[in-house]
Amino acid sequence: MSEDNPPHFFSQLSPLYPKPTEDGKINTVQFLEASKSFIQIYDLMGTTFYVVKKDMSGNIEVKQTVNICGLSINDSFNPFQKLYKTYNKASEKYKYLNDLIYEERNDPSLFAVDALLWLKRALEFTVAFVNGICEEHEKGKKSERIDHLATEAYNQTLKPYHMWLVQNLFKVVVKSISYRSDLVKSLYMGKVGSEDVLYAGCSAYIKHLETNLKIIVQMYDEWGLNNDKKV
Repeated sequence: MSEDNPPHFFSQLSPLYPKPTEDGKINTVQFLEASKSFIQIYDLMGTTFYVVKKDMSGNIEVKQTVNICGLSINDSFNPFQKLYKTYNKASEKYKYLNDLIYEERNDPSLFAVDALLWLKRALEFTVAFVNGICEEHEKGKKSERIDHLATEAYNQTLKPYHMWLVQNLFKVVVKSISYRSDLVKSLYMGKVGSEDVLYAGCSAYIKHLETNLKIIVQMYDEWGLNNDKKV
């Protein structure tokens, strides 16, 4: 970080996503803590990312109805609570996320398996959206509108697993997404900073996350744990 450039969201994230072991295992706690830190980005992006955040921030025991844009949906999911609950049953045994999912894959409730599946999907959406912004910057595109990038990312990742109500909720709120310059300012916590520095830091951070996601995708493919259930 240059002396005259303020810190940005990605430069302050801690912890970073873990470096996988030589045999491709992901430290459970480091991955979950990094994800909890990373998804704070939704708070900077406004109501548009409500749909994504709800995939990760409800409570299956305590369902709270919330209203946005005239539509009500229930908080019904918290992968962090679910995965930590499973991890805490045998923290040494479940030191690595791979081992946790492998052992829990035969649980009829798919408690932890579904939790990580939804967390993965939400992270994939965010990566696709953020990468889209970075790529347009690299190509010299300075359009203020970025709702098309959010829509493309949503269609590629989350839309197939959302029912009609949630799909239409996203269509409504995506129209109110922040402009590019406003998002940059938010990622600099209200200060003025270099877009080049911001996007470089963003790309470097995302690469670590993508390494983790690639392993999780491979796990779910190999063990047949994907499903098309919609919420």
